[in-house]
Amino acid sequence: MKTTTNQSVHTNQLVQALNCPRRFLYAQSLAQSTILFPLRTEYYEQLEKLVRPFALISGQPHDPTQRSLEILKAETCGRNLRFEKDGLRTNIPFLFEKEDGTYKAIYPYCSTSPKESLLNGLVIDTMICQACGVDISEHEFVYLNPSYVRKENSQPADFFKITSHLMKKRGGFNRLSATEQIQQKMSHIRFEQLAQMTQKLLHSNLDDFCVRRVSACTRPNKCPYYEECFNEQDLPDFASAFLSSSSSREWIEEKGITRLSDITSDLFEGTPMQYAQIKADQNGGLFMDEQAIRYWIEQIEYPISYLDFEWETFAIPPYINMKAFDVLCFQYSIHIEDEQGQLDHKTFFATGDCRKDFIDHLLQDIPEQGSIMVFNMEGAEKLRLRQLANQYPEYRIQLEQLANRMIDLQSPFENGCFYDLRQRGKSSLKTLMPLFSSRASYEQLDIHNGMEAVFAYRQALLSKDPDEVAKIGQQISEYCSMDTYAERELFLGLKKKLEEL
Repeated sequence: MKTTTNQSVHTNQLVQALNCPRRFLYAQSLAQSTILFPLRTEYYEQLEKLVRPFALISGQPHDPTQRSLEILKAETCGRNLRFEKDGLRTNIPFLFEKEDGTYKAIYPYCSTSPKESLLNGLVIDTMICQACGVDISEHEFVYLNPSYVRKENSQPADFFKITSHLMKKRGGFNRLSATEQIQQKMSHIRFEQLAQMTQKLLHSNLDDFCVRRVSACTRPNKCPYYEECFNEQDLPDFASAFLSSSSSREWIEEKGITRLSDITSDLFEGTPMQYAQIKADQNGGLFMDEQAIRYWIEQIEYPISYLDFEWETFAIPPYINMKAFDVLCFQYSIHIEDEQGQLDHKTFFATGDCRKDFIDHLLQDIPEQGSIMVFNMEGAEKLRLRQLANQYPEYRIQLEQLANRMIDLQSPFENGCFYDLRQRGKSSLKTLMPLFSSRASYEQLDIHNGMEAVFAYRQALLSKDPDEVAKIGQQISEYCSMDTYAERELFLGLKKKLEEL
């Protein structure tokens, strides 16, 4: 049986190319950096249990279209069926024949809502199948139930919901069904046009497409090929390209403005961070709002507890009282500093359902008084405490008290009270640390960042060797401890900068 040609483009690739042809072309020749997704092991297990009663015949990778058509003819349904036509290919997760001879396509999505961003891919899928003789007249989506709380007797169906509509960008499901939206889009383009577009892409090169810096380059996450397009590593620290969160950046570049200090007031939004960046360039490299920083420091009380958590995110909640995409904290580090500058250190690491142990040890280790210093607390540690409070209501008062004592170490930097041109538009802990101290270094550690810590934790979960688990736990603890030590160094360095004024 003849297999497919390599000169074909999958639906996902074509959607990517429609958004950015350069990203599509880079992906053909360059490796993409590893992406950390929530743990999906149980998601696939529960989904498999959900569809098992249908006993669907499954297609295989590289199946020709004819094989998929044979499965549908023999079974009237199938899963993972592959279709290819004129250089375009796709895989449909589930297909069921309807009474009128058309088909219902069902897509499972590891998300709490199927979003409208899927629409272009669904249109292309439908057109490929139609060109292969399979008319899809209905679309449904199986997605994770965001409100379901896991119980001891949970069944596979409890974790999922089904809809025929897509979620709008600003929230709420679209009034039209996905099928109606697809039909509207299909009225504006023919399959032959898609095929021609695909062939043109396959025979294109990077020089055919100009480099344009748009919001999609960095939002919601920076494109893995961002540096290939913009070569920011070669830019000076004062480059206008580092202007923070600017919708006018492309316009600034078109006007030939290359440094921050040359940006006029009509060309930026006037956020505190942007103001700090421009002033830093005007001041020779550094801007500090002395009064604002002093006011921020005055609210900090000793003993100071520098705190950092590490956690795993689960698509389907593995333990009772958890919801879809809830997290499980498996590690913390606390450096405790008294008024004399003496340090004490506490740490915790565990695998499995360690939530209660985590809470008990944390409440025991952290001082009852003083400020709790956290870097980016609102999106991290404070949120984690409140999630734990929802899962363990008996600890709610104590955990809320901890959350209320937190001080965000990122605040002076994120709010534009401090900016050093060497930040190059960033304000992460690892970006800021070298500006204040050389004593906190991640280079000698086995684990260098949070993503590596999570991958190491996953390895520990799978390991049957207690010694290996203990070794991994030690490596993660060393990384997390470096984070809290770096928090202290950053705070002391900021205070020293004030003294030098």
